[in-house]
Amino acid sequence: MSQIEDIKSLADDLASGLKKLGPNRTVALSVHVSKELIAELETKANKLVSQLEGMS
Repeated sequence: MSQIEDIKSLADDLASGLKKLGPNRTVALSVHVSKELIAELETKANKLVSQLEGMS
């Protein structure tokens, strides 16, 4: 997978995860699941930033 495709995939994952936490979600998440999702999104956001920094 190219670097651009990786970046797009990470951005899609972040958007999807944020939608699950947002006010328009269809299912309420437990506190445990919410904390795991937030940790996962933080990891993905950091990876995305690193990849973007590597492009410049």
